[in-house]
This record gives sequence, C-alpha cells and structure tokens, in this order.
Amino acid sequence: MKIKDLRIGTQMKLGFGIVVMLIVVLGAISWQQTNKMEQHTINIYNHPFTVRKALGNLNGDILGMRLEFRNFLLAHNNKDRETALANSKVYETDAEQQFEQLEDAYLGPQTDIAEARKAFVRWVVLRNGNRDLGMSGKIEEAMDRTENTGDVGIEREHLLKCISTIDQFANNKAIEFMKGTTVLKNTLNRQLGLLVVFILGLTTLIVYLLNRNIHRPIKELVAVKLQFREGKTSVRSSYESKNEFGQLSDSFNILADTIETTLMLNEQSAKLAEVMLREDDAHDFCHSLLSHLLGFTNSQLGAVYLLNVEKTEFEQFESIGMDSEAGKSFSAVHFEGEFGAALASRQLQHIKGIPEDTRLVFSAVSGKFTPREIITLPIVSGNEIVAVISLATIQSFSKNHLRLLNMILSTLSARIDGILAYQKVITFAQQLEIQNGELEAQKRELSAQTNELTEQNVELEMQKKQLDEANRMKTSFLSNMSHELRTPLNSVIALSGVLNRRLAGKVPDEEHSYLDVIERNGKHLLLLINDILDLSRIESGYEEIEIRKFKVGGLIHSVVEMIEPQADQKGIHLHYTLGEDQPELICDYDKCHHILQNIVANAVKFTEKGGVDIVAQVKDKTIYIRVSDTGIGIDQADLPHIFDEFRQADGSNSRKYGGTGLGLAIAKRYAHLLGGNISVDSTPGKGSVFTLVLPLKCAMAAEPYINTELPAPVALKTGLSNPSANAKDKTILLVEDAEPIIIQMKDMLTTQGYNIMVARNGCEALEQIAHKIPDAMILDLMMPEVDGFEVLKRIRECEKTDHLPVIILTAKFITKEELAFLKNNGILQLIQKGDINKDQLLQAVSGMMFPQMKEPLPRVDRQARIPIEGTPVVLVVEDNPDNMLTIKALLDGKCDMIEAEDGQQVIELALLHQPDLILMDIALPGMNGIDLLAELRKVDVLTSIPVIAVSASAMKGDREDFITYGFDDY
Repeated sequence: MKIKDLRIGTQMKLGFGIVVMLIVVLGAISWQQTNKMEQHTINIYNHPFTVRKALGNLNGDILGMRLEFRNFLLAHNNKDRETALANSKVYETDAEQQFEQLEDAYLGPQTDIAEARKAFVRWVVLRNGNRDLGMSGKIEEAMDRTENTGDVGIEREHLLKCISTIDQFANNKAIEFMKGTTVLKNTLNRQLGLLVVFILGLTTLIVYLLNRNIHRPIKELVAVKLQFREGKTSVRSSYESKNEFGQLSDSFNILADTIETTLMLNEQSAKLAEVMLREDDAHDFCHSLLSHLLGFTNSQLGAVYLLNVEKTEFEQFESIGMDSEAGKSFSAVHFEGEFGAALASRQLQHIKGIPEDTRLVFSAVSGKFTPREIITLPIVSGNEIVAVISLATIQSFSKNHLRLLNMILSTLSARIDGILAYQKVITFAQQLEIQNGELEAQKRELSAQTNELTEQNVELEMQKKQLDEANRMKTSFLSNMSHELRTPLNSVIALSGVLNRRLAGKVPDEEHSYLDVIERNGKHLLLLINDILDLSRIESGYEEIEIRKFKVGGLIHSVVEMIEPQADQKGIHLHYTLGEDQPELICDYDKCHHILQNIVANAVKFTEKGGVDIVAQVKDKTIYIRVSDTGIGIDQADLPHIFDEFRQADGSNSRKYGGTGLGLAIAKRYAHLLGGNISVDSTPGKGSVFTLVLPLKCAMAAEPYINTELPAPVALKTGLSNPSANAKDKTILLVEDAEPIIIQMKDMLTTQGYNIMVARNGCEALEQIAHKIPDAMILDLMMPEVDGFEVLKRIRECEKTDHLPVIILTAKFITKEELAFLKNNGILQLIQKGDINKDQLLQAVSGMMFPQMKEPLPRVDRQARIPIEGTPVVLVVEDNPDNMLTIKALLDGKCDMIEAEDGQQVIELALLHQPDLILMDIALPGMNGIDLLAELRKVDVLTSIPVIAVSASAMKGDREDFITYGFDDY
C-alpha cells in the first residue's frame, strides 16, 4: 500500500510516532551520556578530592600536635601542661581517622599509606619520649630533639615526605581524570550532534511527506472548486486515493454531477415554461408542448387527451407520431389500460415491458413499432383530472427524464388548466356579448338607484362624524366624571366628619348621631358612584390591567381575612381549601381580589345557616376557584340575569337583602377582561356554587409589565415623646381648590400642631413655594389653569424643591401612565378624597415629615436561650421554589428543615415544632415578612425564637432597616 493511500489520521499518527521515537532515542542517549559524566565526577570526588582533603586534614593534625607540644614545653604549671597534652591527643586521634579515610579512597599503592602510617607511629613514639623529658624538667634537651637535626625532627620530615608522595599521586590522578572527562565530553558531543542532525533530517522528511500528502490534495480540490464556482460545471477533480482526500474528491465529483444535472434540468424546465407561456390557443399550445417534450426526453410518440364535457371519457386532442387508428378515447370512470394507474394515483407513471396490443404504436417507413417504455402525466385541476399527456419511446427513459417531468408537472397542470379556462372564458365571452344588451337596460335602472345611494352615503357620513364626536365626548366625560361626581360628595363627607369631631359632647347625642348617618350614607353613595364609574370604564374599554405575579393562596387568604368578621357575626363558617400545589398567577391582583371578594361577600350575605366553602384547583394551566354556600339559592328563572347590571333575584320593594345589582356585573366583566369567566349553579333553598375560571397566565402578561404601584406607607412614630412639639416647627402647603376639603384637612392637621399654608390653584402654589419652601406638600391633581401634574413636574425640575416630600389627595381616576408619572416623581402616598381615614392620613403625613423615625418592633433579649441539644430545627419561610431549593442545598445535613410558603402556615408550624431558628423571606404573598414578624412576637412562646430576614434587597442601610423592624439579623 502506498503512503498516500493511508488515511490522514494514520499518516499523522505514523509521522508523530516516528518523531516521538526519535525523541525517546535522543533522550536515552542523553541519559547514557549523563551517567558517564556522573561516573567521572564521582571518581574525581571519591579519589583525588577525598584523598587531598584527608591529606590536608592530616597535615593540619601534625601541625597542631607540634604546636601543642611546644605549648607543653613552655607551660609554667601542670594545668597548662595537661591541657596541651589533651589537645595533642585530640589531634593524634583525628590523624588516625584521616589515615583510615586514605586507606579507603587512595587508588595508588597501599604501601604508600602503610609507610606514612609507620612514620607517623614512630614520630608519635619519639614525641612521647620527648614528653617524658619535658615532664622531668629537661626542656632544652626536649627542644633540641624537635629540631630538624634531632631524632624527632628527622622522623617528622620523613613523615611529611611520605605524605607528599601520596599527595603527588592524588594530584596526578586528578589530572588523569580531567583528561578522561575532556575526551568523554568531546566524544559525547560528537555523538549527540550526529544524532540531532539525523533526527532533524528525518523529521524534515516526515514533514515533507505529510505536506505533500495533505497540502497538495487540498490545493488541487480548492482549485477545482474555484473553477466550478466560476461556472465551469464540467470540471472534475482528478485526485485519486483511498484516504479521506480521495473520498472528498469523489464526493465533490458526485456533487458536481448532481449540480450540473440540476442546472440542465432547470434550463430545460425554463425553456418548457417559456413555451407554455408563449401560446394561448389550445391546439398550438399542445403541439408546441409535445414537440419540446419529445426532444427533451428522446421520445418518438406523444399525445394529449382532454376530459370531455360529460366527464366520462378522455378524448385525443393533439398527438405527434401516433398512428391514426390508435387515437381512440378511453374511460375516465373505469381506470383501465396503460393510463389506469396514472388516473388512480394522480401521479406520474413510468411503465416498462409494454404488451404487443398497446394502443400506443407509431408508423415508420419500415412498418409499425411498439414502444419499449411509456410515461403518463395526469393533469389535475382541483380534485379533478382534466387531461392526460402520454410519451413513449423505443429506447429507455433515464432518471433525468423522470426528474424533468416531475419538476414541470405542477406548472404544466396549472398552465393547461389556465388554457382550458381561457377557452371557457372565450365561450363565456360570446355568451356574455349576448347578455350585454340586456344588462345595458338594467344599467340605466341602476344608475338611478346609485344616485339615491349617494345621497344616503352623505347622510351616513354625517352620522359617522356625529358618532365620532359622541365617542370623543364620552371619553372626555369618563376622564372627568370621577372628579366631578366625587367632588360634591367629598364635601358632604368631609364637612360631616369635621362637624362630627367638633360637635362631640356639645350637642345632644341624638342630633350628633345624625352626622354619623350623613357620613355613613355619604360613604355608601361614594362606593355606589365608584361601582358605576368602574362599569362605565369597562364598557368604554378604558379599564387598565396591572399585571404582576402572586400566589393564589395569598389572594384567597386576604379575601377570607377581610370577610371573616361578617361570617362570625352571622354565626356561619367561612373555610377555604387549596390543592397540594399552590400555583402562581400572573394577572391583575386587584381585579382578582375584587372578583373573589364580591362572590364571597355575596355568599356570606345570603347565607343564614351553615357556611361558605372556597376550593381552588388547577387543571390544564387554568385555576378553578369554587365558592359554595348553603344560603337561599337562586331561582332557575333568575339565573340567566344574575350578572346583568342593576338586576337582583329579589327586586321587590319589600326585599330582605339590599344592594345595587352592580357587584356581580362588574365581577363578570373583570373576569372576561382577564381572559376568564364566572359561572353559577344554584338550587333554591339549598345554596349556590359560583365558579371563577382564570388562566394561570393572563393573555396581557405576554408583554413586559411595569409595577406602577406607589410604595406602601411605613409604620412610623409621630415624634419622640410629644408629637405636637415636633410638628410645631413643620409647615405643610395644602394645594386644593375645594373649600370643604381645605376645612377638613386643616381640622385634622392643625390639631397635631402642623402649620398649614393654603393655595387654591397651581399658580398660587408655585408662587408661595418661590417665596417660602414648605417642609412638605399635600397636592390635589384636578385644579383650574395649572393642574397638580404640572405643579409636581415644575417643583421636581427645580434643584431647591426636587426632594420636597409630596402626598397626592385627589378624587380623579388615576390611569396607569399617570400612576407611573407620580411614582417616578417621588410621591410618598396617594389618598382618595371622600373616605379619608384620619389615622392613616396622620400616619402618612408623619412618615413624610419624619421619614427617619421608623417604629421598631420590641427587641427580645435572647442571650439566656438554652443551648441547642442534638440537631437544630430551622423553619424556612420562602414562597419562591428556586430560593427554597437553594436554602435546602446550603443547609443540607446541618439541621432539620421545616418549609412554609406563606404567613398562613408559619405560626401554626412554629407552635407545633418550636424551631431553634426562623429564616423568613420579606416578599411573601398576602402578609409580608415584616407584618408576619409582628404577629409572631405577639405569641409568648415564640418571642424567644431568633428570626433572620432573607431578602434580595442589598442597598446601603437595608440591614439597619431590618434590624429596626425587629429582625435578629439580615
């Protein structure tokens, strides 16, 4: 097998393997050379270095012994003599050790070492004799013996000569090792250089072969591809190999063949389309079509058959090359003969092995011939075959012929259908020509009618303009009606409240109760007006949707909590049941709350015994909330009208239950607005079942929504120990054009010590602010000339007043855009006129004037808590499943966890399990974490449990705020 036939991966692996093998060989040789160099280094170290080191130490020991002996002779007392002798003995012992090292490391004759050792022993013996002379006091004689001419000196010189002989041999041996190392280095460098040159050469050869076997095929294929792209569709790759490039070359050639064939078929199809568009006459069209089809398919016979008027047979319409006797018709009802399969399948049919008795024969000079293959094309118009085209050849049809016919079949069907329709149009045109005379007379009659219709159109156009103007006025009416209807009623409510407070204890109780009646009925009338305006907004299409995400359980709990006192007062139960999975709704919370509140309130209202049950279930992304009661029920005759405006089941003057009949009507409209519905099933005397059906995701929630709710007021202190003392220095600008509201607001605020400035329109307010900037402002929105929106915009544009706290007081219906504007301009709270709660107003004003003074919940000293024994128990309050999963993962194995999704479950679970710690989310459905903490602290057995706030808020000061609310940590 040739190298170029190997797969590319195999070639790469082979080349890489050879290079790796050469690297391994180079490494092995380098390792061997390193070992040799190491051995030479060891030899140098073990002999010359070690020997000469030992000789140096030995010379030092001999010198030390001489010096200590001299000290011995010169000593003036026995102590110095003993010290000198002891030091000399140490040198002597070390000299013995040096001789032992020399015996182990010396590579020369061992007799040199033996001779030196004998000389050392003799020298030591003579020194000992000299020592005795010194001890006996013969100092001068002992010193004479140590001179070079003395016996001790002569023996010492002999010893040094022996040491010199050993040193000379070690030095010569070191020179010998150095020369050997140099020779070894040169040899190793020469071998390594030759090996590197060999490896580089072999690597170059491998790279060349790989480049030749990879780069050249790619270059050739790219060149062929560029030629093909330039339009040379006949060019083909000549590269042949059994590897991937060979396969790529074959694939390119196959693709080129396919593209060339497709281009040829497209060209032929375009020519046929041009032919089909050229002729409009049926015979000319069919003749031209057959002639081109015969040429493109190498056929010798072609015929066109059309469905007759009775639609029972196909009759020959045009043919080329067919024998005159073969042009008979065939049945369109019974699928028979060569054309039966095409008529049955309504698709192109290719028939081979034609029998001798076929009708498709053609004559030639030498006689009649039977075709070898036949192609039949059914022409379909709608659900009906209107024509059949047949082609026959004495040779064979290729795959390209079949592809061409399949490509043009739909176009051909459409064009033939158009030709036939054109023939019908010509026939119809002739018939219409006859009818035109009759229509001309009718035209004159219609002309008169047209004049009448023109006059009517003018009248309708005028009516349309009037309707448009009425709609515009209706829109303006709805925009202003809230303010215009509420303003006088607000005056009644406001002034009755002022009189109620001022006249308390000053008039008889019976007369004072009249004010309560006025205020109560005024508020009731205000609620009725609100319902009527809500219904008007819904009918006019101006009701807006505020989309947000909330829990169904929290919604139901909020409604039940609101209506439960009424049920308790009547002595009936009010229960609700949720499914195992509490879903989240993406919808308008306020409207859902309004709907459910109305249904539940009605159920409690019309129930005297038993109770009301609420059940929520989810099915197919839809929430079903069923409210069933055991009340009076509804007659079947009244059920169809129960959701009509101003309709009640009992509409008599003596009816027992009051109401306007708007509640269910508005609830029904709200449900439809949210994409849901309300249905009712009732039995008189047994009770009713109202079912609220809502999608889990409101249709309007597909678009991004903006939360335009104003921030809820925070529970605030009014001061330190004396609220009025702090308020005396505070000035509030009241911008209001209604005198009753001014009286009411001043009555409420001045009693708290606030200084009130009054501006009765926007211009006056701006002038007063320019003269003196107040500490805060209460602003009406609907005022003459400059309204509240413009006032708010101007003070926010001014640097001196851009942080002025503002509370909105209005009777106007606030749209979504207006609410967003107020929120973006730092409005602290929005208060509706009419039903103004004094405590809430004072709380809002106090929060505006003293924002730093948040009411802290009582802190509990938990330092005396009993230490936890065993595994701690942690209660986690979190409504988000993903956050709950994260907390479980973090605490897994460290404690026992109890899960709660809303405030409804927390107190019950805390009492049941007595946890050691509570982790509480702040943003909970229904009751938020701050309010829930306050409820927990009201239960004595739960006050000592530490509670940590879990929140996504991470702004500066958030931790201090949560600690202020009473949380133990954040």
